[in-house]
Amino acid sequence: MDIDENNVKPKTTSSATKVPKKTVVTPSASAETSSAHPSMSLAQEIHRLTMFHNGKLTASDASGIMGMDPTDLMEKVMNRVGCGEKGVEAALKENEEKLKSAEEGEKKKGQDKKTADGKSDDATKDEEEKEEEPLLNPSLYRHLQSTLSYTSPSALSEENLDALSAHNSASIATLRSRITEAKDEAGDMEVLHAHMDLARYCARCCTKEEALEAYDEVLALPKLSVGKKLDACLEMARVCSFWGDWRKMKDTLEKAAKVIAKGGDWDRRNRLKVYQALSFLLVRDLQSASKLLVDGIATFS
Repeated sequence: MDIDENNVKPKTTSSATKVPKKTVVTPSASAETSSAHPSMSLAQEIHRLTMFHNGKLTASDASGIMGMDPTDLMEKVMNRVGCGEKGVEAALKENEEKLKSAEEGEKKKGQDKKTADGKSDDATKDEEEKEEEPLLNPSLYRHLQSTLSYTSPSALSEENLDALSAHNSASIATLRSRITEAKDEAGDMEVLHAHMDLARYCARCCTKEEALEAYDEVLALPKLSVGKKLDACLEMARVCSFWGDWRKMKDTLEKAAKVIAKGGDWDRRNRLKVYQALSFLLVRDLQSASKLLVDGIATFS
């Protein structure tokens, strides 16, 4: 049997239902378990800072678009990419504790009592926390330091960035040991979860190449269902989009299209259409993008 725990039909919603502000709508089967990283809202903020740094936005225009002074946004972004508001030691200790509790969290999944919106309170809280957690990504931090000429007194030192790199190497070793343990003592689903944990950690904390390599390992797993293959492909496409690798993103979406041709639920088909539409928007092909978005409306969950 193929590995897939989310083979469900799309849910229909009433057009008369009013969605209040800050309400989490009923998640789709695959969206409920999707990765929070890389964050596309963070990518948007980095893009705006790049536009300002390159002189394509004035300070007043940039402030109006960003909702804050460019200098303040720069500090916010660099804090998010680095260690957040905490010191390096505190951030690393917190991340280590999260890794230690990850296995217990996996067992708890699906056991939480559901709220009326279809998602547990704990799941919603965890999702919001992941959206704001520091990335601890020294590669991205160094890249932004160089491209945005970031020289703030609060910037992380090379010693601090080396500490992040060492921590990530140790964390990856831990995650790989869990893959080995799952292969020896558990089943195919546990092996898949362990591989996805590694890929998503790399998408958050490591380079583009390390993240894509980890997702390739997911796709190489035997007995992987169409749905899970597509989930991995779409998360790979997000990694490519975040780092601005449009060619690799196009290749990944083409691979996803071949996968979905063999089956897959409506939710994942629609997610693929949205990703493909966004790729068309990047090259100003509005007609192709709009067709894909309209096609998905009838069955969008």
